[in-house]
Amino acid sequence: MKFKELTEEQKQYIISVYNDKDNMSWEKRAAMLGDEFGVSERTIRKWASEKLKLKEKVDINPEQYTLAQKKAFDLDKKRFIVTWAQNNTPINDGLLKNIEAYAEFIDASIHVIAGRYRNPTSMWTNAQIENEVWDKKVVKYLDANRHDIHKYVSILSDVKVQPTAVNPMTGMNALSGVNSCIFGAPKVQMEMIPVLDGNIPKMMATTGSITKKNYTDSKSGKVGEFHHTFGFCIVEIKDEEIFFIRQVTADDKTGAFTDLYYNVDKGKVTRVNSVAAAILVDLHLGHHDEEVLDSTLNVLFKKLYPANVVLHDVFDGHSISHHESKDAFKLYQREQDGTNSLKLEVDNMLEWLKNVEEYNVTIVRSNHDDFIDRWLINSDWKRNIKNALEYIDYSSLILKGKAPKGIIPCLIEDRFPNMKTLDRSTSFKVKGWELGQHGDVGANGSRGSLLQFRKLNTKCVVGHYHSPGRKDGGLAVGTSTKLRVGYNIGPSSWLQSHVIIHEDGRAQHVNFLNGEFTTFK
Repeated sequence: MKFKELTEEQKQYIISVYNDKDNMSWEKRAAMLGDEFGVSERTIRKWASEKLKLKEKVDINPEQYTLAQKKAFDLDKKRFIVTWAQNNTPINDGLLKNIEAYAEFIDASIHVIAGRYRNPTSMWTNAQIENEVWDKKVVKYLDANRHDIHKYVSILSDVKVQPTAVNPMTGMNALSGVNSCIFGAPKVQMEMIPVLDGNIPKMMATTGSITKKNYTDSKSGKVGEFHHTFGFCIVEIKDEEIFFIRQVTADDKTGAFTDLYYNVDKGKVTRVNSVAAAILVDLHLGHHDEEVLDSTLNVLFKKLYPANVVLHDVFDGHSISHHESKDAFKLYQREQDGTNSLKLEVDNMLEWLKNVEEYNVTIVRSNHDDFIDRWLINSDWKRNIKNALEYIDYSSLILKGKAPKGIIPCLIEDRFPNMKTLDRSTSFKVKGWELGQHGDVGANGSRGSLLQFRKLNTKCVVGHYHSPGRKDGGLAVGTSTKLRVGYNIGPSSWLQSHVIIHEDGRAQHVNFLNGEFTTFK
């Protein structure tokens, strides 16, 4: 192709890519343009320098960004709302109105992280009025600075994340040191970073967007457009040690959202008293954190009555764990303290389940529930006399065909007929979210992971990993155990964290520190 054959739109595209020096090396920009027009790097350089006179990077009115780089945070505030805005792109007016109303209601400071993305095909690129690189409605909140808003929390507004990045936080683990951190990006993702014992759990989270979808028509642009999510992060500061972070997603058209106890729509904040579902952290009854489950039942559920309660790993299996079957020292210890009694462990599990008997409970088939079935297959009851009667009784249930889903589901359904137990392949959906998978088994029997479940053709919430996470439409709950239980040695990313699905169909994590999850009353 020759330069004289280029259309005006193609020339603008060359200018845009050529000037994108912050995001791409010259080699990458030249290769992209060369592939697009079928010419060499030398030709691209010649077009840029001789034909288009591109000698220096074009800086489009940097005043707003310069001011944003100097933005300070309010030291007196204990709550912060953080979102992201793309340059040359209009905002979701309904979402801004709702964020401002909510910020006033909870006394929060608003930070809008300034995002940059060049899209020469955008309908808005050439329609901008001079001195309005970002929508004028958010300029007063615009932020391109770094803030340590708490001893253990940082807002990294100075880090520019490409909005089309599949995993926006890749390689960012060390940027905030020991602090949990928030990055501006139009995707909503969250992950835990392993820390050594004695350190506060570290979370990384992205914000979601307040600006409308504005991407190129390339493959990466279309994927970015699909995962573009309106929303924000909220940070609550309790004291010098304790903080809470939640991600909130909003309706694409109206900007309405629900955060914990409050729904905000058309600038009006109203209290909500229920949720469509509460997916609890992996229980591991017997190793559970009493404080977390007490706060769940007596605070969270009293304020937000769940129409559905979904449980994972209700049984722990420490009494007959195959992980300890050859460890004579551990077996001796369990003999001494009595924790090798299967009957006692099962009885305690069934006793605890009375706490949720009033709710519509669904129990997901989980890997720790399999411990009994595995024990029955692989062990000799004559070598474990303490649990011999349970071995005979449970074996009889299987032989008589009374435990098609396994022993734990059989025992629970016998004691609690109104509780629903699932097998490995059963689907259970609430508000379009698939809640029937534990997370340990992936596609075609492979080992499961959140990244794998993210690729499902439906939104889903899983358990198993003990580290809460969010990858777009794939969410994982955490654990109800203490953060250290003996076998998660070394750095650990565990956190006690539920997922709730609001009546509007939007999901969010409820994260615990020291048995608490919010400063809201």
